[in-house]
Amino acid sequence: MFYLLLIFTAAYIFFTIFIISGLFKHNTLPISNSVTLPFVSVIVAARNEENNLPSLIDDLIKQEYPLEKFEIIIINDRSDDSTQKILDEASENYSFIKSIEIDKKSKEMTPKKHAIDLGIKESRGEIIIATDADCRVGPLWIASMTYSLINKNGIIIGYSEIDDKKGTFFEKYQKLDFLAIISANAGAAGWNLYWSGTGQNLAYFKKDYLKIGGFEPVKDKISGDDMYLVQAISSLKKGYVNIDPNSHVKTKAMNSIKDFLNQRIRWSSNSKSNFKNTPIFFMFLIVSFFENLLILFSIILFKKWFIIWGIKFVVDGIVIFFGSKLFERSFDIKTYFFWAILQPFYIPLIGTLGLFNKFSWKR
Repeated sequence: MFYLLLIFTAAYIFFTIFIISGLFKHNTLPISNSVTLPFVSVIVAARNEENNLPSLIDDLIKQEYPLEKFEIIIINDRSDDSTQKILDEASENYSFIKSIEIDKKSKEMTPKKHAIDLGIKESRGEIIIATDADCRVGPLWIASMTYSLINKNGIIIGYSEIDDKKGTFFEKYQKLDFLAIISANAGAAGWNLYWSGTGQNLAYFKKDYLKIGGFEPVKDKISGDDMYLVQAISSLKKGYVNIDPNSHVKTKAMNSIKDFLNQRIRWSSNSKSNFKNTPIFFMFLIVSFFENLLILFSIILFKKWFIIWGIKFVVDGIVIFFGSKLFERSFDIKTYFFWAILQPFYIPLIGTLGLFNKFSWKR
């Protein structure tokens, strides 16, 4: 078993070197004026978001992009709170805000995909920019994501982070964990391998969405709409990670450990589809899973387990450190130390439960 641990450690180090080197292959595209700005449709799927929508709408109406050149489409997916009332008021006050109300579940497609698909098909824009109802965006968000898409002509993966404004340790932990995930994806993207992104911050051409058949190929999958879009459109054309701070999005942290684990298990459940679609990504997930699992076993079986854990501690830290530099974020070493200690317990648990779809979904 010790030799097996060494093999997976070597493979894990190989992947981390691959990711770290990829983080140095990104560059920023400065926003510039264009004579012919494209029409943009911002798509937001919302369900019971009365506490979050007012803030997002306030951000969206302050966008520094010509009002006649964009629309906001918010799909109310069977909410039973005051979401629709908020949307009605917003539509009355701002002509570029439109709402679509869904009364019942689709028999053909899972709920969130159905909501997004409906919004895209009702949109007028040649460019689609997507975010979630619990997110906050800056005034140049639309401009930055649009400019990147025009210049790169492929799916644009924007940066998202957990808002830790309360300053709790749980928020800081989630923020660092999210940064680790995004850094790994950005490192792979540096080598033109687009593994995933976040639905909180994506931009793509509507024609490309229609060309891949929309969500039809994955219409029965509860989660993974963002990963599917990134992989499908980047294989059709290419992708680009937008590191411009103007494009960054903030999202709320999970309120409890239970909600956090449920979210991560849901994300993990999508890993099975990567076996055929993105074999290198699937191999990375397998190596990461067994590296952490074997470290967990080695704590019990080997006296010098801390050497292997120490190696992983260092290489993971380097990935997150350079990821934080790429996106101009801070690196919290105290939170990282706790995060790194939990990884051998956390990754096998999340991976196993995700394999068997042991999560709940509000939709």
